[in-house]
Amino acid sequence: MKLNDSEKFLIHEKTLLALLFIYRKEVTYISEVSANIDSTFSHTNKIIKRLEEMGYISSLFEGRTRFLQLTPKGYHYTKQLEAAFEICRSDETFEFPEGYVPTRQEDPGENIAETEQSTPSIHSENQSDSGSEKSRPIETHTLAGRIQLFCHRIQEIYEEQTEAEADTELFLQKLGPYDRELKMIGREIEKLEPSEPSAFVLASAYRAAEMQYKFYLGKE
Repeated sequence: MKLNDSEKFLIHEKTLLALLFIYRKEVTYISEVSANIDSTFSHTNKIIKRLEEMGYISSLFEGRTRFLQLTPKGYHYTKQLEAAFEICRSDETFEFPEGYVPTRQEDPGENIAETEQSTPSIHSENQSDSGSEKSRPIETHTLAGRIQLFCHRIQEIYEEQTEAEADTELFLQKLGPYDRELKMIGREIEKLEPSEPSAFVLASAYRAAEMQYKFYLGKE
């Protein structure tokens, strides 16, 4: 799965934040968007201009004041984007659509045993968690489940270390191993065909998880 320039632009952090802010605000203006996505006015203006050119945002004027709102295309896109972020934040147990059976497509030469052994942390920890976690099992064999569990585990580490007032080095040591899992999920996302119904939601949920991980690492 290869993204073109427009698709890459649409999943860039500042673009995502701008769309989500306008979606929630419904009608706003550039300086308000700029302040809420922590971006300069000039950079925000470039984002808005390109989104207008792509048909996701439209402008309306009241006197000399320029307001922004989503187009129908932008509304439906951002509504699904919001749903993707909800997957990442949710503790809900998800179910497959009726009749859907996932089939793993292996790459030639892929060492499945090595892959399973090299990533025990995120899966085995889930199985040994407390009863409250067992009461809401996460389908770790699916991409959606892996993303959900990834977000759950790094948030758990963040909260534990914050509460214990652990030093930064120890905190980063605990988060570090999850970088591999994030990259493995990313490679699986890249294999998806854009035409697959779940491809957009999964790609957006992955981007949300990546942003959350970078935020905890202090890189965002």
